[in-house]
Amino acid sequence: MNKKLLLLGVSALVAGFFTFSAFDKKTREQQMAEIEQMVTMKLDELRAQKEQECTDKINTEAQRRFDEILAQRAAEAAAKPGKKPSGGKKTGGSKGPSVEPLPQPSAPPTDPKKDKMEGGANTQEKKEKMQGAPTSTEKKKEKMKSGGGN
Repeated sequence: MNKKLLLLGVSALVAGFFTFSAFDKKTREQQMAEIEQMVTMKLDELRAQKEQECTDKINTEAQRRFDEILAQRAAEAAAKPGKKPSGGKKTGGSKGPSVEPLPQPSAPPTDPKKDKMEGGANTQEKKEKMQGAPTSTEKKKEKMKSGGGN
């Protein structure tokens, strides 16, 4: 019976040793908290990795579409007569849209002081008024008095 009791005591000691050394003397709640923390870290790493992959895919697709639009605009500009196609680089950075200068007016600038001295733009109306011819406002007044529309 001593052998059985001794064997039972040794097995209980070994089982206790493995039990306490496997869990590092932590309670179940502490172990669950550690497991949850490790899972959260792994999920965050995976989420960041997938987000970076998605961002890279979106950027490459956007760059491809941008290059297609630039090529299409260059083809349209080359197809239009009288317009020079812009010879900018298609790859790398873009300097932005090209700006053409505004056309200069062909008529010489007028001097407002000179126009006043010569009579200005409505000299014909002034001449008619001086000669006694009815002006457009006087004609309208006469029509209203006579009651005629036209």
